[in-house]
Formats: sequence, structure tokens, C-alpha cells
Amino acid sequence: MAIDRTAFDRLAEVVADRKGDGLADYAREHDGGPHGLLDDVFTNMTNAFLPGKAAGERADFQYVLRLDRSAEGEEYRYFLSVADGTCCWGRGTVTDPKVTMQVTVPDFLRLVTGKLNSMQAFLTRRVRISGDTFYATKFEKWFERP
Repeated sequence: MAIDRTAFDRLAEVVADRKGDGLADYAREHDGGPHGLLDDVFTNMTNAFLPGKAAGERADFQYVLRLDRSAEGEEYRYFLSVADGTCCWGRGTVTDPKVTMQVTVPDFLRLVTGKLNSMQAFLTRRVRISGDTFYATKFEKWFERP
């Protein structure tokens, strides 16, 4: 299945239009709230997976997301698992992730829509990565970019 460009284009428009807390508000207002929005994004990420680019790879990637940078508020934990040419996602925590990414929901949306450069986000600490950071850069290439 290919990436849902209509959903991606709608999300990219929202990301471009909403500044400051606007994306956190969008997540709260989304059908199903932040979990509903993140479920949609992770589903589209698995649809954008390019198995040929990840041939022979096996890894779990953990995402720890919050609506803002404060330590308060709900945490949204998701993962992507890549193995045997497949990619699947789920809510929750994996036991031994190759990479863990901590990021706000707004910055995560900016990353997946290309509105925020991943290296810039890492260097400015908008994204915190633990585990194999070099593997994280490799991982990005396993997905189609609209």
C-alpha cells in the first residue's frame, strides 16, 4: 500500500498554517484526540515504508511524544518495528528499541511533513534521540517522502 497523499497533504497544510500551540490544539481537536491523530500518522508511515531500502534490517524504534516540552501532561508512546521487509506500528513500549526518539507532537508532525529538518531538530534539542543515533539517520531513508 502506498502513502495516502491526500491525508499527508491535509496534514502538511495544517502544519504550515498553525504556529505556536496551534498544532497541539489541532491534536486535541482531532477525531480521537492526540491518539487518533498519531494513529493516523503511524498508519501512513507504515504505508510509506520502502522494504527494499531496509532489506535485511531488523529494529524497533520507540517514540515518546508529548503535546508540549513540559514534563507534565500525558505521554504518548508509539513504536515502529521493522523486520523481514515489513514495518508495523503500535501503541506502547518495546523492550529493547534500537533508537528512542523524544519529541513533542507538534515537532513530530513538522518532521514527518518535512517542515522541520531532522538534523536541525536534533542539534537544537527539539528532538532527543537515545540509542544508536547513526541508525536513526539510516532509518529515515526507509520511508517514501511525498
